[in-house]
Amino acid sequence: MRVESIEIRGLRCLSDAALAFPPGGAWLVGPNGAGKTSVLEALCLLGFGRSFRGRVADGLVQRGREAIEVVARWVDDNGRARVSGLRHRGDAWEARLDGAAVASLSELAAPFPVLCFHPESSQWVTGAAEERRRALDWLAFHVEPRFAEVSRRYARALKHRNALLRTGAPSTEFDPWEREMGQTADTISSQRASALTLWKPSLLALWPGLAVDAPAPELELRPGWRQAEASLADLLLINRDRDRELGYTTVGPQRADVLLGHPFAVDAGQLSRGQAKLLALALVLAQAEALRAWTGERSLLLLDDLQAELDPERQAAVLDWVRSTGYQAVVSGTRIDPVHRDRCPDWATFHVEQGRVRP
Repeated sequence: MRVESIEIRGLRCLSDAALAFPPGGAWLVGPNGAGKTSVLEALCLLGFGRSFRGRVADGLVQRGREAIEVVARWVDDNGRARVSGLRHRGDAWEARLDGAAVASLSELAAPFPVLCFHPESSQWVTGAAEERRRALDWLAFHVEPRFAEVSRRYARALKHRNALLRTGAPSTEFDPWEREMGQTADTISSQRASALTLWKPSLLALWPGLAVDAPAPELELRPGWRQAEASLADLLLINRDRDRELGYTTVGPQRADVLLGHPFAVDAGQLSRGQAKLLALALVLAQAEALRAWTGERSLLLLDDLQAELDPERQAAVLDWVRSTGYQAVVSGTRIDPVHRDRCPDWATFHVEQGRVRP
């Protein structure tokens, strides 16, 4: 995928911005708070339906504006010209792909793979299971055609079961929802496992270029229930009384985790911030490579405040990797090291100041 241009209106401090990207990549340069990250957020909205800094309803819409509007023109890996557009108010949205309305944000995101490394990406390593689960689900979503639909079915059934737990409903009302959860959970777990088998070798392949002196990290899926011992439907029945007391469902894919075998010989809580960032970056880049290996698609890479997140040697390694693999990247920072600019002579530079973007 290659993004050719993007138009952004009403996103945080960006009133009206337009950028044209060359095939290789672009720098976004400016002081903190100028709006660089908001450009990356706009691209994320098309690829995720949300920003990596929160939901649209959490303050993305510029004060005084009714909605965010984002339009991107891009070319897929088959050379086909595409257009993605989103108008989002926070409580409602409209989206189009190649001029046709889409029924879900996942339909908008499916052909537009975007990955972002940003200051909070270290939470993939040190944070809660939800962060790692979401990362794995991104890959499963893009490589397994039914993953989004099956996940929606499971989430709907889980929501109904949790409501029944809290209202003291009779046992007969649980049966249809628990059957649905049992059926869809097996598919979700199987597709997550398949995605993980793609993620692992990609991580092993690129790790030496980022951390020469550390062994490669390992990944292991914990499905969220004792899958080898019992079906989820059986466990939901067994755990129903306990779940009634707690008011929520304690087993299932919503409790899954990706366990990381840390390469630095310490537990996640003992990693330095630099080590956690490096591991998170490797996971992001490995996601991109896993998708490319399976589908041939290249993701758009967004690297927010790269100079603050990595030392100069690692920055150089990442930029060299991006160029050698043919990805398009958008990199933000308060300045560009001249050495890095020389590494990427064909990249565009955009200066962002007080919500205005200029070449």
